[in-house]
Amino acid sequence: MKTIYFYDVNTKSFMYSDLIKDEVEIPVNATTIPPEADGRGMYDPTWDGEKWVELSESDWIAKHKNDPQEPANPSDVQQAITALGLQTGNNTEIIRQLQLAITALAQNQGGK
Repeated sequence: MKTIYFYDVNTKSFMYSDLIKDEVEIPVNATTIPPEADGRGMYDPTWDGEKWVELSESDWIAKHKNDPQEPANPSDVQQAITALGLQTGNNTEIIRQLQLAITALAQNQGGK
């Protein structure tokens, strides 16, 4: 399995990530390169065809200053979506760590 990162066909803005089988072809509007810089998340990542590009923090704040504010008490649905997002992020990190461990084990077995 591998993680792929989808972007909008027109705007190239990051949309979501998903897992696909290794033998499945990567869709034209996706990449295996994660939208992160130096191991941290990015402000409104956009795919330039080779890498993810982000807005500066000040540009992001200016862009979103008029966005509607979230209610002080999120609904049950919003809380569930947030919990699922956190779980997905945790699972993605666990999968990444397992892939690294499997690669290390395979390399150690090959050297014997």
